[in-house]
Amino acid sequence: MSQAINPDQLDVLRAYAAGQLGTRRAIEALGAHDYADLVIGLAQNDLDFPKPAATPTHEAHLARARAILQPRLRHGN
Repeated sequence: MSQAINPDQLDVLRAYAAGQLGTRRAIEALGAHDYADLVIGLAQNDLDFPKPAATPTHEAHLARARAILQPRLRHGN
């Protein structure tokens, strides 16, 4: 993705960054070789990585990670 991109490709990158398009579909729609090309495209266009959806499973994972990490961070273990 080191070349200039067209408006359709920029739309794909924006949709991916907004979490509206999956990784595989974004790579295919861009005509990119792999995930690295997708990351480069995002960086070159000042776009963020998509955030994970706030599903109950994701929230449960966050809560568990906090429960494990926060006490260790507070106490230095």
